[in-house]
Amino acid sequence: MFTHTSAPSVGILGLGFLGKILTGELNYSTDSWGTWHEIPPQERELPVFHFDWADENSWKELPETAATLVLTIPPLLKNPEAETERLQLWGTWMRQNRPQLKSLIYVSTTGVYPKRNGIWTENSKFEADTLSGKLRLLTEKILSHYFSLQVVRAGGIYGSGRGIDFRLKSGKPIPLSSTLVHRIHVQDLARIILHLVEHPESATCVNAVDLEAKPSWQVARWLIENRNDLTQEMFPESAEFSSSLPGTPQRVISNQRLRKLGITLRYPTFRQGME
Repeated sequence: MFTHTSAPSVGILGLGFLGKILTGELNYSTDSWGTWHEIPPQERELPVFHFDWADENSWKELPETAATLVLTIPPLLKNPEAETERLQLWGTWMRQNRPQLKSLIYVSTTGVYPKRNGIWTENSKFEADTLSGKLRLLTEKILSHYFSLQVVRAGGIYGSGRGIDFRLKSGKPIPLSSTLVHRIHVQDLARIILHLVEHPESATCVNAVDLEAKPSWQVARWLIENRNDLTQEMFPESAEFSSSLPGTPQRVISNQRLRKLGITLRYPTFRQGME
């Protein structure tokens, strides 16, 4: 982590799983900050403030110094109409009370894309077909009316204690589906966000997925074959599956825009990330 005064000022809304990694990866100035919701972080690499996205009374805690905001908080309400009203209220408040905080990077998800076969790009015309995807897409659209917005649609985030390897160790079930799962290591996701902070003109939306999507069961099988700390007993299902598995094996999330940004992934596939 660097704290040069010439580095951009960043405000991380949500120091959760991703937010904590961001504090170690981002190059930010000494007037950068982060927010906590329920429990303040014990290790503080930058100033932190309490922030409850659902409570208008806490919004005034946000600093007034100009910064690029990074929003890591998922949608709060399950009702699209209620969530729309909440987001519009926050956007209006921010425009009126924190106009200097006008640049925002929203960490969305590839779950906005429908579960249908095809190659899905950032410019594809589509409608989300799950409630979670609809809420994420709704958030993207509403925030674009109030901020200079950049959207990062992240695949399944793993690393730092999360992933198929940890599911195997904890005895959690592995999905048996033919659907390709697109992943991104949390440290690579942080570096993608860093690129957008430093180069806001580079992209308004980018799919943050690595170079090799695989169904979860194939990743589990590879891990058992290549890691000494994992055994076949952790995944007793047959190593061979037929094409009759449910899912959408040809649902591909394009990473061409990410590649064009010139960002070299530390973990280009799950093999490096879980090795």
